[in-house]
Amino acid sequence: MSEDNGYRVILSEFKGSRLLAELPVSGLSYRSILNAPGSASFTVPLGAEPLAGLDWSLISPWRIIAHVQRGSRVLWGGPLLTWSVDLAAEEMTLECVGLWEYYRRNIINLGYSTGPVPREQTTIARELIQQFADNPSPVAPGQPGYWGSNGPGALVFDPDLDTMKRERTYPWYEWKSVGEAVEQLGAVIKGFDFRIDHDWDVDARVIRNRMRWLYPAGGQETGIVLEHGTNCTVTSVTSDGDRMCTETGVNGAGEGWSQLKSWWYNGQLETEEGRRIPRLSAVETNNSVVRVDTLTAQAERMTAVGAFPIVVPEVALHPGGEYSAAELRVGHKIRVRARTANWPGIDAEYVVQEIATKVSSSGEETTLSLVPVTIFERVDDWLQGQLEVAA
Repeated sequence: MSEDNGYRVILSEFKGSRLLAELPVSGLSYRSILNAPGSASFTVPLGAEPLAGLDWSLISPWRIIAHVQRGSRVLWGGPLLTWSVDLAAEEMTLECVGLWEYYRRNIINLGYSTGPVPREQTTIARELIQQFADNPSPVAPGQPGYWGSNGPGALVFDPDLDTMKRERTYPWYEWKSVGEAVEQLGAVIKGFDFRIDHDWDVDARVIRNRMRWLYPAGGQETGIVLEHGTNCTVTSVTSDGDRMCTETGVNGAGEGWSQLKSWWYNGQLETEEGRRIPRLSAVETNNSVVRVDTLTAQAERMTAVGAFPIVVPEVALHPGGEYSAAELRVGHKIRVRARTANWPGIDAEYVVQEIATKVSSSGEETTLSLVPVTIFERVDDWLQGQLEVAA
């Protein structure tokens, strides 16, 4: 990998955040995903001079966290999951997962409930993360004062938002994943998106991992326009009907006949001339929900999202062009324009769902996975009883 590409790979302790080393790498790739962990891979030439005095006992899964920096911006971070050595090539490969994977790997082991009074949804999410996954408990398990976590203390939080109040109950015996609980909490009507940003705390000489709540879901305005042939290449455009549905059901708390359930139906999509399709059903389960109206809202959202196929372009940024991975974040809203021959093309807004970058000796490649903004608009239209006019 060339010396002037501006990339650095920095290792820190997962618990405590103490800086350990900067790795020389001959190639790297990393993926950031909205509301999900992502991943990264690094190729380390073992003959590189900076490795001569390295304490190799540090290179151990879940003990260290790697951050990818480009220029002055830290673009990705996550713990080491596996390493392997190619003796013939004299190279080590490090495979890392995005930091959010750690929170998926912790459970709500002491139970949590908002009680009878609804609470702000981002407050619920923050408390679940801090209490059951991130904050280190001051005492050992089984001792008075133990609160269920011995986490790394890896996250900092912006102030809770003022969005929607929810009721949630997570019984201890369900051993619900913290990450799954937060993901489901955000994936409802008037829910939220989230990502983890990374930045230097220069005074403390550590990299901070900042939990960002994005509300409303549907993208942060950027004014960025990507145009095929100008500052990007749209390699393909796909219309995907995999999530289309006319009937939805959602299961909530309880079991058997006592389990809470709700259902929604879009008869218009099955009968309207010019767009009708046969019945398609979809079912989800969210055991933490204790109110039927919350389940109904989730079923409505599934029906609204499933009312149309999703038209998605595959976009590759031009190397050295107007925009790169350093200017974009998952959750950003951008406009994409492309056309060819007699096809009318696309000129629409999208939310960046995933950013994948690969850097090698031959250069840098960045591709974007996008979700149409119309998905979120359709949910709003549905709530207003206007889905039939959504484009």
